[in-house]
Amino acid sequence: MAERRTCKHCKQVFCPRPQNPDQRYCSEPACQRARKRIWQQQKLLTDSDYQANQSAAQRCWQEKNPDYWQEYRKRNPDYVDRNRERQRERNRRRREQDTGLVPIAKMDASMAERSINPGRYLLSRVDSGLIAKMDTLIVEINVVSGG
Repeated sequence: MAERRTCKHCKQVFCPRPQNPDQRYCSEPACQRARKRIWQQQKLLTDSDYQANQSAAQRCWQEKNPDYWQEYRKRNPDYVDRNRERQRERNRRRREQDTGLVPIAKMDASMAERSINPGRYLLSRVDSGLIAKMDTLIVEINVVSGG
């Protein structure tokens, strides 16, 4: 009797093909799409050449289709409304989490390598209004993690 396995995507039992002894997904189109999507995600994380090729392909497509998203939004007003509502919800959650005005833009998009170099610094209050700086501290800043 042929070996039977459970598909990692749909959880249905299937017989792996003899040509692919390590097969983990059945041959259903949805399961094959899931397998490919997972493979692509892993490849993007681990293969810089693949990542560069995908970025180049996306840029090329965007140059050939510059009005795609404008047209998509015109054809799909429900998408626009849903996206707008979801953005409002994200903004509301941010305000509730932190009233210190958390920026919406990605914080790591274009950061310098390090904003403060390790070393000893003289630390004092700027807004104290005192002439004599009695509350000045010497602090030492060290790198704990390079990430």
